[in-house]
Amino acid sequence: MKVSSSSFLILMMFVTSCSFIKDSPDDIFNTVGLNTNKIPFSFERVFREIRLHKANGTLQLPAEDGKSMKKATCIEVVKFAYANTFKEDIKRIKNLNPNKDAEPIIKAGIELFEYADEIQNKDFMMIAKMIDEGKSDEEIDTAAKELDETKGIELDVRYTKVMDLLLPYADANGLEYNKL
Repeated sequence: MKVSSSSFLILMMFVTSCSFIKDSPDDIFNTVGLNTNKIPFSFERVFREIRLHKANGTLQLPAEDGKSMKKATCIEVVKFAYANTFKEDIKRIKNLNPNKDAEPIIKAGIELFEYADEIQNKDFMMIAKMIDEGKSDEEIDTAAKELDETKGIELDVRYTKVMDLLLPYADANGLEYNKL
């Protein structure tokens, strides 16, 4: 098959122009902003709920057959429910092609989600292990409260930074949203 030079030029222009296609403000808002709803902002509450399920014997995960439930440890539940919560979000945010106005939002969003991911993969696992080992409610509450008062505060700072960038961007681009 012979390709003419003009056909080749048109093909190259098309391929080159595709890299200049920017994601819409709506795509950026949805990918960064809406996914922040997955971030827990009270680690004490999360672990209180897990302990309650364990005490009631309702700490369960889907069985291998996908149709029934099986009893689980706290570590298994935390791995299942939290270990991969943000992996796809981080990947989607990194794959966005923002215009100049949205670049700071993307950067702040990546920082927020990577920090939340780190907390869930390290700190959540440590507290889940404490529950499985039968540590006292007081010890677990203290660890969760400490997490809230240290990394939780930093997480809130990063969240606020994202929202301080994202909401004016949404307003400037005529996007509708509800603030809770």
